[in-house]
Amino acid sequence: MAQTWNDVLQHIKINLGVPFNKLEISDDDLVELLKNQVLPYFSQYAARKKFKAISSVDLMSTTSGQPIYQYKIPLDSEEYIIDVLNLYASNKQTILDASVPLISSPDQVIDTVIYNSYLDIVKSMQIYNTWEFFPPDILVFDSDVTFGILEYSTVHQELKTIEPDKYHLMFKKLCLANVKVWLAAMRSKFENLSTQFGPIVLNWEALKQEGQQEKEEVTQLLTMIPPDFLVHIDV
Repeated sequence: MAQTWNDVLQHIKINLGVPFNKLEISDDDLVELLKNQVLPYFSQYAARKKFKAISSVDLMSTTSGQPIYQYKIPLDSEEYIIDVLNLYASNKQTILDASVPLISSPDQVIDTVIYNSYLDIVKSMQIYNTWEFFPPDILVFDSDVTFGILEYSTVHQELKTIEPDKYHLMFKKLCLANVKVWLAAMRSKFENLSTQFGPIVLNWEALKQEGQQEKEEVTQLLTMIPPDFLVHIDV
């Protein structure tokens, strides 16, 4: 099954008894709510990973008292960064420091090992250019950056960018849980409805409790997603 909003709506409706039960929210309004409320929440735990190139053209003009090397990240329209995952920066036009010739003989193997060792020594003697991220789109460096690649996480704009296992096991369930809570809030305005056939009990409290419990279960699963980087400390 394709990862689409129609698939999400079908999952919600079949679990809420549609068409025997009619929902108080239209399909269009429901998708809009899920995009604005659920997708950003889900993305805090299972975000979309993206990359952006940063160069000297992104250097910002600064006033007195501000850091000199401020760079504006060229984000897409309405895109925002959840977290900066990594940054590969260089004072050259590429993130590669040097090119290594193809190895065609045993002697070149030894030369390459010596060459790489020399590069490591030179790098260890260089000043490390640290950086700091200032939301929504500013990077501040200690020194000039000619070229860099920024790795960051952001909100999913399309459902197809969500990993299939997380989409089916977490995201759809999270959408259903939120819809149950929203419907319960609407139905709480009426304890019961009187009709010519007798009173109808809405039972909104049970629906709210069920939705909240399911949301907590999904949130627990999301918090168990392993991070991109594991910290190792030598003792």
